[in-house]
Amino acid sequence: MNTPSPRPSRVAPARAATLLRVESTPAGFPVALRRVLAGDLVVLSHGLRHLGHLPDMERLARAAVAHRLPGSPAVDAPLHELHRHADTRAVEAIRTDLETLLRPVGQRVLQDMTTALTPRETRLYLSDHLGIRIMPPLGTVTDRHELSSLDGFLTPRDAHVDSWFNTALNSVNLWMAVTPVRRGNGLVLYPDVFRSPLRHDGHTLLPGQDTGDPVDLALDPGDILLFAGDHLHASQPNTTDQTRFVVTKRFSAGPPRYPRRATGWVPYLDQRLLGTRLASLAPLRSRLTPAGLRHALRGHR
Repeated sequence: MNTPSPRPSRVAPARAATLLRVESTPAGFPVALRRVLAGDLVVLSHGLRHLGHLPDMERLARAAVAHRLPGSPAVDAPLHELHRHADTRAVEAIRTDLETLLRPVGQRVLQDMTTALTPRETRLYLSDHLGIRIMPPLGTVTDRHELSSLDGFLTPRDAHVDSWFNTALNSVNLWMAVTPVRRGNGLVLYPDVFRSPLRHDGHTLLPGQDTGDPVDLALDPGDILLFAGDHLHASQPNTTDQTRFVVTKRFSAGPPRYPRRATGWVPYLDQRLLGTRLASLAPLRSRLTPAGLRHALRGHR
């Protein structure tokens, strides 16, 4: 799969995106979510380490490797060298196991990270989404045609905007590096066309459109990238010699607002109600949106 190339005819961005690297302070992470929703890209330097969750993620990843490959050198090897000791099917099985193993940790990360954001500008709604993205070097992946359902998780994903299919227009994505993310195996964003009208098939950008200059970020283990889900973005074909391991979560800044023509729908949970006796009501605001009601009607039919 190939990410779209810039075209000669440039689209004038409504506002230039800014890349900000933020360090933790005693008060938390100083991040203005309104800037993220306006298109800025924010990296919380070593955010997973500051929150104390990176060791848990690494431990559970190694447990999944040991379960699927007992006695293999992969058990003691660095996670970014997984492809040297595991074939594609083993990597797929490890990724599947981690969807269960990492779910509680992922939710704690989301709770802790959003609680640590300062200043608190709006009520937050947390998605149950969890993405385990273990992407070996492209040349080591076999049976690619059988892995199409894992585009963006095990194989590259072409350029898209999340709200085209199921997420809120005011979503913020967390892209959390467990292993090093290098230029050539990471995420590409196209800030020049942020919230521009783009032709798509409901899931993927249609070819022949100018996407402007791409932004290709490198992240250290533990870094957390925050970006608006309305950014056009794609996963790169991994042309490096390292397996890239990233975990993704998302939340909405304010009550979730869904596009009218999205191909799907997912709920977001009111953060204030989680862990209380009213937790069962946490998705109510999300379900009572027009998109939530349309989803319920489709299910009834």
